[in-house]
Amino acid sequence: MKITYISKTVESVDNVLRKRLKMSHRVIKENESRVFVNGKHLNRKENLNIGDILEIELIQNIPDKDMFINKYECEGGKLDVLYEDDYVLAVNKPAGMPVHPSSNHYTNTLSNIVAPYLAKQGIYGIHIVTRLDKDTSGVCIFAKHPYIQELFNIDKIKMKLEKEYVAVVNGKVLKHQIIEEPIARKNDTIILREVRDDGKYAKTEYERVLYNSIDNYSVVKIKLYTGRTHQIRVHMSHIGHTLLGDDLYATEEEKKYILKLISRQALHCRKIAFLHPITDELISIEAGIPQDMLTLT
Repeated sequence: MKITYISKTVESVDNVLRKRLKMSHRVIKENESRVFVNGKHLNRKENLNIGDILEIELIQNIPDKDMFINKYECEGGKLDVLYEDDYVLAVNKPAGMPVHPSSNHYTNTLSNIVAPYLAKQGIYGIHIVTRLDKDTSGVCIFAKHPYIQELFNIDKIKMKLEKEYVAVVNGKVLKHQIIEEPIARKNDTIILREVRDDGKYAKTEYERVLYNSIDNYSVVKIKLYTGRTHQIRVHMSHIGHTLLGDDLYATEEEKKYILKLISRQALHCRKIAFLHPITDELISIEAGIPQDMLTLT
């Protein structure tokens, strides 16, 4: 994986790597012997001149290939690739599949399927950029190198990362609403979240697309400004409009009808857009609404 930078000022190679390219100390140390300026290797303390071309060939650090393959028990299932380049892989995650293995769900995860796909490219690492709950479907992004993953984490504002979801919620919601309520983990649980004054800032915006008066539910388009755990589910539940099929946040009354219209929480990540961390190109990735939600819309 090659990263190219054309110098606009006179400054040290090290400064470009750390401040311009935002590489961590670990990434720089692993790859400093592969830094070239105008085709020649330069020490990190030497200066670049205006117009100089710096290139760094990032190695894929593979401490133990067999350990990686065993860890993810590479299953080689069908992968719905939505977008791919030298740096990023975006796939359409089906509902009912966790993104990564856990003690309770070690196989049949999205990472188990992504692993052999990337291994064929000589990439033996899973670097998740955007996560989805097990029962949420839609766009899920993986980075092909830890450095790319780091850029997504530290440059979200510059990259203008935007996520758009489609959800089906109980009742008739307002035509448009912005919810700004802090979210915290509920006491005595590692799973459930709630709106609480001492929580972390969270902002969700939704627009009602349609209302079904017969079954009393609304289809909404949602934009996330922050990425708190269960944010959409918690915010919609907080305003009295729990997602259809959401057994975690449904009221006792809603639980009586929890599987009436859909067998999982009705939430789908339809679109993710961002400025590419390497090329600065605007990338927009979309995943079609799955059939179980399409029948409700």
